[in-house]
Amino acid sequence: MTLTTDCASCEDELASGATFCEVCGRRLAEPPVPEIAAEPPATARKDCVRCGAAGSVGDDGYCEECGMMAGRSRDHLEADGGVSGAAVSDRGRRHHRNEDAMWLAVGDDAADVVVSDGVSASFDPDAASDVAVRAAGELLAGARHPDVPFVAENPDETVDLESLERPPGAVGLAGAVAHAITGAAAAVASLAHTGDPRRAAANPACTIVAAAVRGPHVGYGWVGDSRVYWLGAEGPAEQLTEDDSWATHVIAMGADPVSAMNDPKAHAITAWLGADAGPVRPRVRSFTATEPGHLLLCSDGLWNYLVDPAEFGDLVRECLTSANSLLGAARAMVAYANAAGGADNITVAVIPVRPAVTAPEPETIDLDTTNA
Repeated sequence: MTLTTDCASCEDELASGATFCEVCGRRLAEPPVPEIAAEPPATARKDCVRCGAAGSVGDDGYCEECGMMAGRSRDHLEADGGVSGAAVSDRGRRHHRNEDAMWLAVGDDAADVVVSDGVSASFDPDAASDVAVRAAGELLAGARHPDVPFVAENPDETVDLESLERPPGAVGLAGAVAHAITGAAAAVASLAHTGDPRRAAANPACTIVAAAVRGPHVGYGWVGDSRVYWLGAEGPAEQLTEDDSWATHVIAMGADPVSAMNDPKAHAITAWLGADAGPVRPRVRSFTATEPGHLLLCSDGLWNYLVDPAEFGDLVRECLTSANSLLGAARAMVAYANAAGGADNITVAVIPVRPAVTAPEPETIDLDTTNA
């Protein structure tokens, strides 16, 4: 049934809902105004972490200045601990993603730091490194550190892993680091049985290096070829770790170092974290600083360009001197590696270490009481 009304002008009958009279043409009602959706507010465009151009990253995630992909949040990461430490991780110039990861937690004269480098030949190496640093970092944060670290009489001594199934407690800084790395190894190994089924065929894998700093005391440990360096006030950088790699192994057996390092197998690692790694026995060491210096942890994306210890020391000091912060120094080292080629992911962490403050001898005052 159609309802009708009358036109107010010519009184002709109108169908219900009509907006104008078909006889006299009178408009009976204003047509509804279509709603226009408000334009979303413009979002600030991101700066490119690759070339530094401000606001140059488009909606597609690529920089309109350098053309590099700049949209993934993990491509460039920074951790700023002020005067207690800093770390930077960057994708580099040739990899399509950043497979390195880092952890940094700082306090007054204290720092826990972890660097991990995903093994590109494995499946989901970026997941492996991320899980490794989180697991190790959380274990370091929960460890009870003594005032004086454990010092192995044999620098190549490994820690009995069975004794580390309980909280590390008094085993010392090096023991706490070993406990953390062992926990990270278990976390990475578990990835083979979760998520993408392809992980079971090519287990996610990574290297790891970790350090705990408490005042002048430093404990550190590693599995793989990520490194720890000590940089004093002068002289070459001192490599504190020994790479778990084919080149290091054959050099120890008497091979010519130059020939070994130039061999295509030079950087093939002989120890790693992953379901196919077998029993993981991290090597751990510790020391107490007797002079001010800096502890530097890095992946091979940096040290591959600085194989000479003297050049490494000069670069780090130049970065520390020219930058106005530890974060600035870490950024400068990453920029150096990128300028040198950026063939790999780059991660570097810098931690200042200060020697123990010796209390001054009490002053002796001779009191002359003869004139009292």
